Amino acid sequence: MKKKKVYRVLLIAVLAVVALAVVLFAMQRKKAAENAHLTPTERIEALLTEHAKKTKTLQFAMNVPASGIHYSFSSTVPNQRFHSASAGKLMTSTLIFMAIDQGKLALNTPISSILGHELLNGLFVYQDTDYQDQVTVRHLLGHTSGVNDYYESETFDGSTFTTDMINNPDTLWTPLELIAYTRDNQNAVGKPGEKFLYSDTGYILLGLIIEEIYGMPFHEALQTYIFDPADMRETHLCFYSDGFDQEALAPLYINGVDVHLFRSISADFSGGGLSITAEDLLKFLDALQSERFVSQQSLDMMATFEHKYIKGIHYGLGMMQVRFEEFFFLLKGLPRLQGHLGVTGVHAWYDPDTQASFVLNVGNTKDMGDSFRLLIQIIQILYQS
Repeated sequence: MKKKKVYRVLLIAVLAVVALAVVLFAMQRKKAAENAHLTPTERIEALLTEHAKKTKTLQFAMNVPASGIHYSFSSTVPNQRFHSASAGKLMTSTLIFMAIDQGKLALNTPISSILGHELLNGLFVYQDTDYQDQVTVRHLLGHTSGVNDYYESETFDGSTFTTDMINNPDTLWTPLELIAYTRDNQNAVGKPGEKFLYSDTGYILLGLIIEEIYGMPFHEALQTYIFDPADMRETHLCFYSDGFDQEALAPLYINGVDVHLFRSISADFSGGGLSITAEDLLKFLDALQSERFVSQQSLDMMATFEHKYIKGIHYGLGMMQVRFEEFFFLLKGLPRLQGHLGVTGVHAWYDPDTQASFVLNVGNTKDMGDSFRLLIQIIQILYQS
């Protein structure tokens, strides 16, 4: 079956935009010399202010301990809430590794021993063989389980979920319905451990595993073990958490349509369906890298970047790494950031060498490339000052 990977297509556009950023590199250095009297924060604020004129929405926050910098920006209201998109997967993987640290499960635990066969039937059948009993927690975290992806892959009839989501804005999707969408409309793509395929379906299954091992709904596990300990008071699981206010979300453009008021954006759940602010996401990143959630051993496991998503983006176990030098060789020397990316231009990154953290949101699938260019310019200001 032909796959239409919207996320990949958007990220490939990053390469073209980064190439443009490199072309402008000399111009930026000249401008930096002209603005030498400004602090790095002032230069970044000027850059963000200019960029905000071209975007639907723009939120940014950074914490750079080595320089004593803590700064945030919003083109709309202060502390603007926005949809996390897949950047929220970091919290799903964190809850899984917290459970591993507590001895509640292991990376090699078969998921059928937790979720049962009825739920998994039809998801992992490849070439007439059902592999559901061979799928482990590790496979789901690293997108190598073989299960297809309801969000980005085409269905048997060639339609896509994003089209359905936009055309049916009043649909409230449940986790079981999302899993059924893959079961009824898509085939498995390989044996467990055989192929890397980024799968939101797999992360919905991880959310249900979290509910089983913690003995509470997914949104309550988030609140109890992540939001409250990190003082993330403005963060909610969309459509589930008390305090979720959909009207407070920033614009969210998917394929040119603002969907931030659509009930159909309930289609993320544990794949990244959070209402969050840049400051709250920054709090999470700071807590994650300081081992307040998981052990260093678990962080190291998350950061085993064995699979290349596209050139410059590598995937571990619930965590991404961006390698700017793979975009273009002149970007060599910029830090390899770890964290996660969201398809609507949500960035959640930290530098494990300096403990600096960066959060960015542009709220538009079409602005993914521009968001990378902006991030690169910010990193250049900070690391080349």
